[in-house]
Amino acid sequence: MKHVIITGASKGLGFALAKQYVEEGAVVHTLSRSEVSLKDVNAYQVDIGQLDQLERVMTMIFEQLQGNATELLLINNAGVVEPVGRVGSLQNEDITSHFTVNLTAPVILANLFVKLSESYLVPKTVLNISSGAGRSPMDGWNVYCSGKSGLDMFTKTAAVEQEEATYPIRFYSLAPGIIDTNMQSTIRSADQSRFKHVDKFKAYKEDGNLVKPEVVSDRIIHGVLKDSHENGALLSIRDYL
Repeated sequence: MKHVIITGASKGLGFALAKQYVEEGAVVHTLSRSEVSLKDVNAYQVDIGQLDQLERVMTMIFEQLQGNATELLLINNAGVVEPVGRVGSLQNEDITSHFTVNLTAPVILANLFVKLSESYLVPKTVLNISSGAGRSPMDGWNVYCSGKSGLDMFTKTAAVEQEEATYPIRFYSLAPGIIDTNMQSTIRSADQSRFKHVDKFKAYKEDGNLVKPEVVSDRIIHGVLKDSHENGALLSIRDYL
């Protein structure tokens, strides 16, 4: 039985992934602050920004497996875009909170996944949902770009560490494109004095250029994760649309 762990699964891409995996017969474990309105999932209502909760939840998930897994997948999907603004205008606590959710928590979850799955000699994958912003700087997104860039480098480094493993875990980082989610709504509501590209993101919505979460989910499951990639690859959903 395939077991899939997904963070940020109460809405957007995370919800679409959880829903599709359930429909395809996988056992889905979700981690999110809000309630996940899906049947047949093992839902853990947890704020991944509360780092002290992560080991407890991941341990509970692996205790449920009881050795019954033919494939294991962790999708680090949860993320935030705030704070938006140039260096010198941000609040220290907002910077700390951002990196906790977008970088520290995914790294801790991946670390726990590797540790707790050590005895499972089955295909194992960590998919980190990154962003094109992690590969190209953008005015007003110094924190967001940095966190996603850090997630990309973690992915590449973790993959290097798997080179000598008997059963290597695959690590991928995916830029999911511009998806029609609440995060896009947040971006469009930004003050132009703090994010000068806001009109570009408004145009994406007005011109119908945003991709539905369900479309991206399908491409991830039946494209990205079905194909063979070099371990540590930095991937883009644009290659599958």
